[in-house]
Amino acid sequence: MSENLRNFTRAVYVMDAVVSRVPHAAWDNDSPCDGWTARDVVAHQTGVFDGLAEIARTGELAFPQMPEDRSDPVGMWQTSRDALLSALDQQGALQHEGGYWFGPMSVDQMVSIVQWDPVIHSWDLAQAAGVEAHVPEELAAQSLATVGGMRDALAKMKLISDAVEVAADASVVDQLLGLAGRNPGQ
Repeated sequence: MSENLRNFTRAVYVMDAVVSRVPHAAWDNDSPCDGWTARDVVAHQTGVFDGLAEIARTGELAFPQMPEDRSDPVGMWQTSRDALLSALDQQGALQHEGGYWFGPMSVDQMVSIVQWDPVIHSWDLAQAAGVEAHVPEELAAQSLATVGGMRDALAKMKLISDAVEVAADASVVDQLLGLAGRNPGQ
């Protein structure tokens, strides 16, 4: 297992820990993502995971598609999570190369970039559900470096919002959230 995949898998399980603790009544709560409920955050993440799983299985470009049926967000999440981790575990999956979402790269490079998405959306989902996200600082630091290095491209793709200023002594998690357009003080 590559270091990129190990970190990505940790990010997936950070999100998994939040998904498993969302109270049933909270799935329709608004999230920090404009116009998205907690259910929509999970649908987005499963769409990203499903697209990435298809790339890992085939080596061909596939785009995220948010599922229409969102009636069972936990089941939707678990199915998508398991399919992605299985696809990434297949012999040679990380070595596939192509012109993927962020340009020419291997799947291994792509998971190192995409890691920030479940890290940030773990926080979004936790905010909507009223639970803690428990984002490890080292994952936040890696994601901060990725988002910081790609900020203009990610903003142009409308994957992040305008940066929110955070205190100079803010935690690395709060720095990441601010850079991605979240207000960690909410």
